[in-house]
Formats: sequence, structure tokens, C-alpha cells
Amino acid sequence: LYKNRRDAYGHRCPRQRHRAGEYRLMPSFTVYSDRVDINAPQQRVWQILYDLQRYPEWNPFTEKVVTSFKPGSPVELHVNLPGRGKRLQREFITGVKPPQSLGWGMNMLHDSILKARRWQTVEALADGRCCYHTEDHISGALSPLVKWLFYRSMRDGFNAMAYALKQRAEHPLQPQIPKSREKPKENQR
Repeated sequence: LYKNRRDAYGHRCPRQRHRAGEYRLMPSFTVYSDRVDINAPQQRVWQILYDLQRYPEWNPFTEKVVTSFKPGSPVELHVNLPGRGKRLQREFITGVKPPQSLGWGMNMLHDSILKARRWQTVEALADGRCCYHTEDHISGALSPLVKWLFYRSMRDGFNAMAYALKQRAEHPLQPQIPKSREKPKENQR
């Protein structure tokens, strides 16, 4: 019944072996960003995604990324999860297909414990426009806990990044300060 089940990336869904050789699907979920149409060419948006040195200038979610972009190489992500604060995540590159997609992911101990795969996609549209969206597929025994703790923060962070990318691509000369780093306004009483 579950032998050929595939996830959003075309990979086989992880199965857990139970007694007498019976297999069951591992719990999983996917976090999707909004699909954001951008009035800029696909190549321009790809250049912004690929230019890691400038992430602090515009990206409110992933403020810093360190990687070589080689498949299998490490990725150091400095993430600002809305409502959860800043954290460092270490993942690895799962795919780079310029100018269309960029992927990274992680495993915790074993795929059956926790596995995450994120893809950022830039689709070319008519008239020199494009569409950006991202999704993170998470599976394994700990995925219900991760969903309960982080789903909303991840979705909000993905959307903040998507709309900031749109702003950056459509208005490259405007100064941009991501909301997460604006100076707090003083209370006036």
C-alpha cells in the first residue's frame, strides 16, 4: 500500500519497520510560503538569493548564510524565527539548479528521527516576471513536536523572506531594513 509513496520532492517517504516486517509511513508535514509574484526577471531574483554577503541588508528571516553551494557541503544558517528568536542551524546543500532552485536540509541522528528538506524555487513567468516560493518538508518521529513548536514561526519567517526578496528585486536602490532589526520605538507617555 505505501511501497511507492513519494514526498513533494519525489523522494520515497520514510517508513518505519514494525513487527513481522510490516512498514508504516513516518509522520511528516510541509511548511509552504506564499507564492509571491515578483516584477523582476528570474535571473535577477536568483542573483539576490545567491549573494549571501548581502543577506543582512534585506533578509529578515535568514540573516546570514555560510556555504560553498557544493552539493553535500555544510550550510551554516543564522535564522531569526518570528516569535522564537535567533538560532544557528547547521544543514547541508541538497541541490543547486541555477536560476531555478536551491535546496538544503538536515538529518537528526537518522532519517527516522528527523529529516528536513527545504527548497527555494524561482519560476520564470511571462513578461520578464517570476514567482518565488519555498517549502520545507519535515518527516520522522520528532516531526509532530517540530510542527507543534515551529510551524507558525517557520511559515511566518518564510513569508517575511519572500516579501523582502520581492521588495529587494523590484526596488534595488531603496534602503531596506528588515523589520526584525528596526530600532525599537520608545514609549511616549
